[in-house]
Amino acid sequence: MKKFLITVLILAFLLLAAAFGYVLFSEEDQPLKSAGEKLASMAGGNLSQKVDKNSESYKKELNVKKDTATEADILEVIDYEKSKNQDVCAYLKIDGTKISDVVLQSFDNNVYLRKNEKKEPDVFGCYFADADCSLSTRDELSSNTIIYGHSDLKDNPDGKRFSQLFKYTDEGFAKEHPYITLATLQDYMKWEIFSVFYTDTSFNYIEAEPANGAASLSKQAMEKSLFDFGISVEEDDKILTLSTCSVKYKNDGNQRFVVMARLVDE
Repeated sequence: MKKFLITVLILAFLLLAAAFGYVLFSEEDQPLKSAGEKLASMAGGNLSQKVDKNSESYKKELNVKKDTATEADILEVIDYEKSKNQDVCAYLKIDGTKISDVVLQSFDNNVYLRKNEKKEPDVFGCYFADADCSLSTRDELSSNTIIYGHSDLKDNPDGKRFSQLFKYTDEGFAKEHPYITLATLQDYMKWEIFSVFYTDTSFNYIEAEPANGAASLSKQAMEKSLFDFGISVEEDDKILTLSTCSVKYKNDGNQRFVVMARLVDE
């Protein structure tokens, strides 16, 4: 009798264990087929229900940025990204390249030297504006708005971040893509490229308010330019300067490739 009871108890235990394992596998360990199904599950919806991947809730859950085809799209992205990181100050976009992302700005240029938009360690960092620059409306901009970004130190036009600027070493590409978009929450601005050049850090092109004026700085930049864009820059024009490292002539950490543009009238 005693052996019979022990046998019954063992069988009962095995049955309970099997039932628990089935429930655990079915409800917890079974992988969802897609991120969209996961969102539906989290929301208590039917997994077979079609998820609207264009909905704002879907994109925010997945941290997917909206398209930036229009002015409204870009301003919406700035507003949303700024809600995640208050250091977001603008949006930079260049057609024909992969440069299309927010610009950060801090009190110190070293803050975002090796950090991305989420303040996470990243060897390619992010696009960040010089700490001395004022980014707001076109009237309140610094004379020279400087934005830095890393390259892959191969001068590779297909590389990450500002490596894409090396596309402008091709005259055909440069003439076909003469405009840059740099927008803030206060103003949507187009800029026309007037110079692309290699230099070293002995040329002080990164002053927010150039000592000898914007026209003098622009003249020096145009003298260094790989091509003549046929653009004139007046003293009261606002300049945009995009700067990255280069190793074309020497790998000493002091070589730069620069794209300069002037603000187009509203």
